[in-house]
Amino acid sequence: MQSEFAAKIFGDREDPHVRLQQLFDDYSTTMGAPPSARTWTAEVLKKRKIDPRTDPEQAVAALRQAYPKLNAKVARYLVDDARMR
Repeated sequence: MQSEFAAKIFGDREDPHVRLQQLFDDYSTTMGAPPSARTWTAEVLKKRKIDPRTDPEQAVAALRQAYPKLNAKVARYLVDDARMR
C-alpha cells in the first residue's frame, strides 16, 4: 500500500479497491468495494443521517472522520458506491 506521504508528494496512484481490501482486511471480491466496507459505509452514513446522493461532500468528511486511515480518494470511492445503491 502506498504511504500517505508518498501519495501527497507523487499523487495517489493506487486503486481504491485495493486499498479498501487492505484497510478492511476483506479480499472477498475482485471488483467494487468489499462487502464489509459497503456495510460500514452504510452504517456510518445512516448513524449520521447523511444522504450521499444529496450531500456527497459531507458524506466523504463523515467517513474520513469515522476512519482516519481513509484518504480522500478512497472515501470518495465509497461515497460514489453508496450513491449507486
